[in-house]
Amino acid sequence: MKKNLMKTEFMTKSNKSSFSNYRWLFVILFTFTLIQSSSAEDWTQKADMPIPRLFFSVATVDGEVYTIGGMLAEPIDFVDAYDPGKDEWTQKAALPSARAGVVSCVIDGKIYAIGGWSGQSPALGTVEEYAPRTDTWTQKADMPTPRSFFAATAVDGKIYAIGGVAQNVGPVLPTVEEYDPATDTWTQKADMPTPVSGMAAASLNGKIYLIGGTPAVQGPVLETVQEYDPSSDTWAEKADMPTPRTALALGVVDGKIYAVGGTSVVQGPGLTTLEIYDSNSDAWTEGPEMPTARVFLGVGTVDDKVYAVGGVAEGLGPAILPTVEEFAPSGLSVNASRKFFTAWGKIKTGN
Repeated sequence: MKKNLMKTEFMTKSNKSSFSNYRWLFVILFTFTLIQSSSAEDWTQKADMPIPRLFFSVATVDGEVYTIGGMLAEPIDFVDAYDPGKDEWTQKAALPSARAGVVSCVIDGKIYAIGGWSGQSPALGTVEEYAPRTDTWTQKADMPTPRSFFAATAVDGKIYAIGGVAQNVGPVLPTVEEYDPATDTWTQKADMPTPVSGMAAASLNGKIYLIGGTPAVQGPVLETVQEYDPSSDTWAEKADMPTPRTALALGVVDGKIYAVGGTSVVQGPGLTTLEIYDSNSDAWTEGPEMPTARVFLGVGTVDDKVYAVGGVAEGLGPAILPTVEEFAPSGLSVNASRKFFTAWGKIKTGN
């Protein structure tokens, strides 16, 4: 009798152990399936831009992605806003002055549209401030150095306009100027070590990263990464981007910079390339390719997702793309994570 009880107890424990193993196997397989599903859906097609254009700017405010200015047959003043939650576009108040090559930055919920060119001038110093809540524009102090094909980004409440060209034929400028919206004034800063135009800029952890671009109007295209520290007004070289690119766009998600699209040849074909820079390790990794190859695109980020907007397939056209594609950087998306933990909770409770 005692032997039978021991045998029964052993079988019960063995069955429990076996069930536990199967349960863990199911969890692993389930997680793997979720990751695969999430990875396959990293890039998602979204509603097209209502007015495709070239040489426009992108800014993100209050969960919406704004497209500002640009060029069709001539510079335009159109402004539209994309709501990712609704996957819808809305027309907004136009720029006071039509501009192509305009660059935009956001501080305290307001967009600052800077520089670019008009039909009458190859480079402008114009600065206009947009308040999304009132849908109005206000004129601000001009940038001291009129330019286009430059980059700008904001750090600690101030905007830094960097590089670019004052004339269509160059030369490329090393100029760095700081704008303080609180006082509506500009201040000269330390020049770039390697002057470039057509690069992209992103701010991260109080520093600015200038990525790619060209040292001359006709190239070559660089893979250079230059880090600027506004607090010390100094520059440092960082690890090169794996793919030389100009006319690319950057987005910052979860402490990493996502470099999207662009071209490796001046006026060459657009790229599907996505490369990710980690400033902590000063290293690059390759990401899933963007579905639509393009150059002169814009990027906005909302809720830890990257939105690649517009651009052209090659050079300066002729086809201007209305395409909007959303990238979810995490290999295991938030939705997938929630599904996993919900399912795991049910497994643990025997459901």
